Amino acid sequence: MSHSAYLYKRLEIPDAFLNETDRYRWGGDIRIGDLTGNGAVDFLVYKSLGGIHPCFLGAFTLEGEPLWAAGDKHRVIRDADDAETTLETRSPHRPGPVAIYDIDADGQAEVICFWIDADAVEASQWALSAIRLMILDGSTGAVKHTLAPDVLRQCNAYAEGELHIPNYVHQRLMIANLCGNAQPQDFIVKVGVNVLAFNHKLELLWQYTDKWFRYPQHSAYIPAVGDFNGDGLDEVNGGNFGLAADGTVLWDNYFGENMDSVLVAEWDGKKRAILSGGGQVVDAAGHPILSLGFDVVPHGQEIRCGKLLPEASPNALVIRYNGHHPHLMVVDKNGQIRSRFRVDETPNNTGLEVIRWHGVGHPELIYSPAALYDSAGNKVVTFPELPPPTGGKMGWYHCFPADVCGDAREEVILYEPYSDAIYIYTPDPFDPGHFSGYQHTARQYNTRLMD
Repeated sequence: MSHSAYLYKRLEIPDAFLNETDRYRWGGDIRIGDLTGNGAVDFLVYKSLGGIHPCFLGAFTLEGEPLWAAGDKHRVIRDADDAETTLETRSPHRPGPVAIYDIDADGQAEVICFWIDADAVEASQWALSAIRLMILDGSTGAVKHTLAPDVLRQCNAYAEGELHIPNYVHQRLMIANLCGNAQPQDFIVKVGVNVLAFNHKLELLWQYTDKWFRYPQHSAYIPAVGDFNGDGLDEVNGGNFGLAADGTVLWDNYFGENMDSVLVAEWDGKKRAILSGGGQVVDAAGHPILSLGFDVVPHGQEIRCGKLLPEASPNALVIRYNGHHPHLMVVDKNGQIRSRFRVDETPNNTGLEVIRWHGVGHPELIYSPAALYDSAGNKVVTFPELPPPTGGKMGWYHCFPADVCGDAREEVILYEPYSDAIYIYTPDPFDPGHFSGYQHTARQYNTRLMD
């Protein structure tokens, strides 16, 4: 039996930040964080030229009040690949290279992002030759630092002369501690076959080129960062490759097809690199600790890790194990399959997440658009007043797990990239007197969103 969540807030995206088509009013991709420093969550909507290059940002509060905007939400330029066409501003093809985090450790959040040159008259959506890095003040939108490194602008969607679009469209920017500062002040950029590491001054620390790019023998579309060798610094888990904080290669192994999703998460008491392809957990040298095999996980589309089983149990895995299909399994630390079940169908059949719905220490729930399931596959929470998604491949509800209400339980923040509103749900009963401030952690600033 499922229970309805409490709709804490239906938040309309400010009109000034919306675009309109014949069918709907839409905002675009969303990020969350405390932009103003007042202890409450704020929101950032962004749009991209050609669906790839960020070109508009709009920041607003939990009350729907605009804070600032940057760029042009109607920008159109020539398509460098086709003189007869243009690149128009649209909702991003995939969640992309935009993050909210206090990258310079001044106590206030910044927005770190890719940005297309303001004076560009043409661009290719398959190349970064007109793209720069930008750090903005979270509360005002003022540019604090911007740079157009050659190493970034040379990145594109090509490898060995061939276009590899899936590797390229999953562009991501991940906050990491590579230099040993008191808090993470560096970030990893993944674009195509390139992994670039920068510090908070936008100085290049190192770069790596992934040789595993031919579908389906590709590395992870979105690498993961975290300290899985216990040295106090963050490593990079790319699936078929692992990199130390200084860029040293820890492993370079082909682990099998469809390495779509990877994690760094606690597994049996230690942080480990976790791979969707074949359902694998590996140590800091890339040696398998657990491998379910490709007969069990024929196409590891998404993998997540959490406290899914009864209270005394260690973390377990939930895997979307058969590609873009609504089939999940839960696997315990011994590799035993505890359940297989089917979730609701969505246009892309992605969007897996683990939610601390009942607070730390209690069994966590599994989000798949758009409901919560327990580890046995029972649909236990539904979301009232949530409109049907508009459709299209990315037209489904993306999820941020976040402690918005400050009561130690995680809320579910849902947005649809072609919609004009954000929906925040909390467990019932809700007591506003328990509010102690929004908590911004790596689960929000390095959100997975999609694989």
